[in-house]
Amino acid sequence: MSGDLEAAERVHSLGRERRELTITVVDPTDGDEWTQTESVDCVLYHDSVDSTVIDRIRSEWPAVPVVHVIGGRNDEFEDGAIAELRPVDDWVDEDRLVSAPSLVVARLRRAVERATELSTARERATHFSGLIENASDLVTVLDENGLVQYQSPSISNILGYGQDELVGEYAFDYIHPDDTNRAAEIFFDVVTSETNRIGRAVFRFRHADGSWISLEAVGQSLPTDTPTGSDDDGREFVIISRDITEMRETTEELRSTRDQLQVILDNTPAVVYMKDLEQRYLYVNPAFEEIFDQPREEILGKRTEDIHPAVNVEQINEMDREVLESGEANKYVEDFRIRGKRRVFFNVRAPLFDADGEPYAIYGIATEITERKEREESMQALAEAGPRLLECETMESVGSVAVSVAESVLNQPITAILTLDEAGNVLRPLTMTDEATDLFGETAIPRGSGIAWRVFTTGELYASSDISSDPEVLNPETSIESEIVVPLGEHGVLLAGSTETRTFDEHDLEFATILGAMIQGTIDRVDRERQLQTKNKRLEEFSNVLAHDLRNPLAVAKGYAELTRETDDLEYLSDVEEGVERALSIMDGLLALARTGQGVNEFESAELEQLASEAWSSIETREATLRVESDRTITADLGWLQQLFENVFRNAIEHGGADVSVRVGAIDGGFYIADDGPGIDPEQRERLLEGDSSGANVRFGFKIIRDVIDAHGWNLSIEESDEGGARFEIVGLR
Repeated sequence: MSGDLEAAERVHSLGRERRELTITVVDPTDGDEWTQTESVDCVLYHDSVDSTVIDRIRSEWPAVPVVHVIGGRNDEFEDGAIAELRPVDDWVDEDRLVSAPSLVVARLRRAVERATELSTARERATHFSGLIENASDLVTVLDENGLVQYQSPSISNILGYGQDELVGEYAFDYIHPDDTNRAAEIFFDVVTSETNRIGRAVFRFRHADGSWISLEAVGQSLPTDTPTGSDDDGREFVIISRDITEMRETTEELRSTRDQLQVILDNTPAVVYMKDLEQRYLYVNPAFEEIFDQPREEILGKRTEDIHPAVNVEQINEMDREVLESGEANKYVEDFRIRGKRRVFFNVRAPLFDADGEPYAIYGIATEITERKEREESMQALAEAGPRLLECETMESVGSVAVSVAESVLNQPITAILTLDEAGNVLRPLTMTDEATDLFGETAIPRGSGIAWRVFTTGELYASSDISSDPEVLNPETSIESEIVVPLGEHGVLLAGSTETRTFDEHDLEFATILGAMIQGTIDRVDRERQLQTKNKRLEEFSNVLAHDLRNPLAVAKGYAELTRETDDLEYLSDVEEGVERALSIMDGLLALARTGQGVNEFESAELEQLASEAWSSIETREATLRVESDRTITADLGWLQQLFENVFRNAIEHGGADVSVRVGAIDGGFYIADDGPGIDPEQRERLLEGDSSGANVRFGFKIIRDVIDAHGWNLSIEESDEGGARFEIVGLR
């Protein structure tokens, strides 16, 4: 464009030099037609063009380079006069349009290229400026001393300050004191480092309202623009920060929740574990380690069969398969044997799924319910025990049922029922489990010895998990660890023990008390029925005597009495007297027999000679003699014992004759009574010992003897004396 026609002609010479150029020459005085040009890469204007026109050109094509065509100037102009012109991108000498068009074209190309690069840079700057101005993250520029040079507008939303409010402030004055040193260390390391120009930090920055905002920042050290030749290698630090307060709080909450969950997992009594699809353990909690007595390091990576007893493996694998096949959580009650002990668990298994919905593991939480399960079983056993005990008719059957029920109810394998013997001297086993028999045999517990006698005497239930520490334990070296002893009233005790430590709770004591009451009630019933049977048997014997044996002597006495009246012969009175005496003898036997059926009374001690002499003096001895060969002391129910001596003495006199000789002496564990009469043949001895007797006198006498011996818990044997007569040996005395 030129207002000089001669200059315009010179411009056309450029077109001849470079055919690819399109040159349009316009005269700005012709109006605004020049503004209709669609595509312009460069504008040349002559120095004769008015400055207002130049302004319009700039306004119309702001991104197009403007080249000033200078006419009539010398070389000095090139050295600095261009600076006096209005802003232009380059200049050319008017004469060179013709003399050196190729140089001019090259110069114009460079101007266009520079303009294009500048335009691109401006566009990028505008773009990045827009990004920074509208970014949600905070952009901060610090100088090499840490002073704020720039803050992006987002500071208002993030920190509550105006955009320029912190400019010139020392940035580290606003960082939390606990975070200042670390943040400053990172900043100055990066600023001064020759290699590391990037730093990252997390710190708390003071909000305008005084609160603290957590920021995560990434900064880079960049050189600043400095004058050419300056010794100052200045740097600035560009930081991009984002608010992570909420994320940090969430992270802290998650961490806190994780820590809380870990505390729960580490301290819960429930067993928690996770296994992969190959049954390899990926996680176990301390409760799992405790049950199997193995540290976690030895469990992780192992399979089910490496940890569990073989008897449990198939059951566990089957439950794992069910959970994976169903894809849902399942609940199980698992009854296992672990390290030799029964362990029952309520186990919830659940599959874990990945992002694609495929199972990758099994998660399990097992709560031990062994005590609850055993309690339920104990209650069930108690409920079933009642009908079984009602069916018992003998002490032996009571003992068998009671021990079986006690073993299941109290969950103690060493179980026995001990009953008081008839003499009241010892507690003897009535029934025992095999384990109890193997451990104790048939050992009886003497009066006043051990925990069992204490429970029997006091009537108070005993339970302990450390019986060896009890001062009254019979054997301090016993292998029994835990024991529960239940009183059974006047009958004895129920004993249940184990070689394993067992702590008894209130439910165990309640079950034991209920079971003891059931057993005691059953024994009372059986004992009453037995006593009733004995009384009925005695009543039957009395009836037979009254109906037969007593009738005969009384009938004889009556007949002789009638003869006396008819004949007035008093000699018949002796026969009457004999019949009456015979009837009285039978009556005495009935009274003695009735008395022996009333039970043992109080025990007393007396010398054997005194007892035998008093019994001898109370019967008709005729010419018979008694010799006592011992001064032994005997403890017994002395009234009953006198009945025994009297009946043995009567039998000796009755069968041995009026002049029979009787001896009484001591033997090991008891005493003997011997005579020199005809004796008792072996077959008759057997029948007598078995309870079979014939004849009223024999029946009464020997029955009384047996009742006294049985009531005291003694033993009787019948032998032949040294003189060929009968010898009764009674042993088992206290």
